[in-house]
Formats: sequence, C-alpha cells, structure tokens
Amino acid sequence: MNGTRTTPPRPVDIAAVFPALAPLARSAVRLHPRPGSPTVHDSSIGGPLLWPAREP
Repeated sequence: MNGTRTTPPRPVDIAAVFPALAPLARSAVRLHPRPGSPTVHDSSIGGPLLWPAREP
C-alpha cells in the first residue's frame, strides 16, 4: 500500500471544550512503524544494532 497515512480528524474540538488548554497546543508527529526484516548489515530500532568495531 503506497500513500500517506493520516490520522482522521478528532470528533471533538478540545480547545473549544476546554479553552484554557488552547495556549498549550503544539504540533506533533505520530509515527506509524511497520514490521521489517533487518539483516546483520542494518541498524534498526528493536532489531540488530550496528556497533563500531573499535568501541567496547
């Protein structure tokens, strides 16, 4: 499946319901990780980690 995955709009405008929270609003990025098949030559979060040979 190709294309951009997006999060649907929220059913409630929180800033309208709780106006005191509006100044605290910030942009955020949601990550949508997908399973992969890293090899010993790849470095991956949750998978094999490449480590420099000279480091202990």
